[in-house]
Amino acid sequence: MALYRESAANTEKELAGGECQHIIVELTRQNNRMAIIQQIAKSINVEMTYEEIIDEVAAPLRGVLSYDLLSFCLLEKGQLIIRASIPKEQEILGEGWVLHSNNSAPWKAINDKRCFLRQDIWHDSHKYQEDEHLRMVDIKSAIMAPLLVNNEAIGAVNFGSKMTYAYSENDFIFVQQLADQLAVCINNARLFGEVSKSKREWEETFKAVPDKLFLINRSFNVLRYNKQENLLVDNDAGEHKCCKLLDCCGGDRQLCPAVEAFKTGKSTTKEVTHPYTRSIFNISAYPVYNENNELSAMVIYVHDVTVKRRMEAQLFQSAKLAAIGEMAAGVAHELNSPLTAVIGNAGLILRRTASDDKHYKLLEDIKNCGQRSKRIIQNLLTFARQDSYTFEPVSLNDVVESSLYLISYQIEKNKITIDKKTGSNLPLIMGNRLQLEQVVINFLLNARDALEGLSDARIEICTGVIEDQETGGPAVVINVSDNGKGMEQGLLNQIFNPFFTTKEKTRGTGLGLPVSLGIAQTHGGRIEVVSEPGAGSTFSLILPV
Repeated sequence: MALYRESAANTEKELAGGECQHIIVELTRQNNRMAIIQQIAKSINVEMTYEEIIDEVAAPLRGVLSYDLLSFCLLEKGQLIIRASIPKEQEILGEGWVLHSNNSAPWKAINDKRCFLRQDIWHDSHKYQEDEHLRMVDIKSAIMAPLLVNNEAIGAVNFGSKMTYAYSENDFIFVQQLADQLAVCINNARLFGEVSKSKREWEETFKAVPDKLFLINRSFNVLRYNKQENLLVDNDAGEHKCCKLLDCCGGDRQLCPAVEAFKTGKSTTKEVTHPYTRSIFNISAYPVYNENNELSAMVIYVHDVTVKRRMEAQLFQSAKLAAIGEMAAGVAHELNSPLTAVIGNAGLILRRTASDDKHYKLLEDIKNCGQRSKRIIQNLLTFARQDSYTFEPVSLNDVVESSLYLISYQIEKNKITIDKKTGSNLPLIMGNRLQLEQVVINFLLNARDALEGLSDARIEICTGVIEDQETGGPAVVINVSDNGKGMEQGLLNQIFNPFFTTKEKTRGTGLGLPVSLGIAQTHGGRIEVVSEPGAGSTFSLILPV
């Protein structure tokens, strides 16, 4: 009896010892798992991608949980999408795979907000939509845990094994604890990604604005500028004053609308002319308030409207010129009647006057000047009345003659010599005489302006026939050359741009050459320009025969 009792006591001791050993092993395992969860939490940061997060999770987990498939899927616009998975090369149930809400095991875990354990998928009485795909990759058991943030599901983490009954109740608890920690990390990374994306989009939008756009504080220091590469900071002074760095107002801060905007707290816009460069800027200031509703900064938008304002001025000038043209036509008509009387009466008196009379020469001069004035007026009327653009056979020599009749006097009164060389037997072209005269007159006026101030000023106008290198056929040409100041290559590239002019604003509209080029192209021809600084210029109108 004593031996029996001793044997029973030894058996109890062995059982108790074995149970204690099992508890110790289990506690050690649980501690290891908690340490791994803490390690994972520390190793994941908000700047990580989903792939980087799953890489951080995958390696340490293998020591405490068996798996052949690991993935986490996130809810995005009502869809559950796998965003990262192990193994990475797997396409079935891999990255980008969409799990539909109808009869899906991860969706069940999300909807129930608790882990879902499947011990024998292949023989489970209830089949889920992804079971066929799990069979393709030989997964027989799985555990899915919802990723919960503030009790709201953002997705699920999934483990799969090629063995049945691979996961215990303790694994069930561990995976849920792991999912809770992962949910916080993934949600933080996702929020950081959304904020970073929004920040990048705003920065790119900010930089994409072609005009100056910058942020200043109440001390007028530049805080942000959309073209940082052009922002030169005075390191010695340690200041970032917008009036020094960006120079919109020529250093005169009182011209800046931000001064008024800081006083009133309202948006302000001003058009400012730079006192030195004469550039024109449209400057807008928009107040920025902080979280305490205090005016803390100002957004400044600077739009260069110099070209726009000059174009508007040129358009106004063109309208004035059109009005002057109409008025000149009216004046010309009014002058025709008295000129007819002057020429007629001078002719009648000449018939009654002997050629050796001392007054004969004076009367002849009166008649000739009257006829010259009439020709000038007739050409002016013809030039002003350009409402019909029918083409007909035209001689370029006649175009040159009529153009010179119209403006030779105003050129010669500037002490400029005109040398005319017209070719003989010049073939006719199909064109509009009035339009071609407009081109030649524009060439002559430009030559006159280029010769201003020169003592030995000369203009040569000539016509001829050439072999056109572009078409390979014959062409007629009108060349207008001067010995003026010439132009650099940079100007030559711009002279046919509308409203571009090198003349004073009262002298030119910048429309002459663009209109002339359009006329040449309408006639199937072109305009060529050869010019060198200090050596004069030659403008050529080339037209097909």
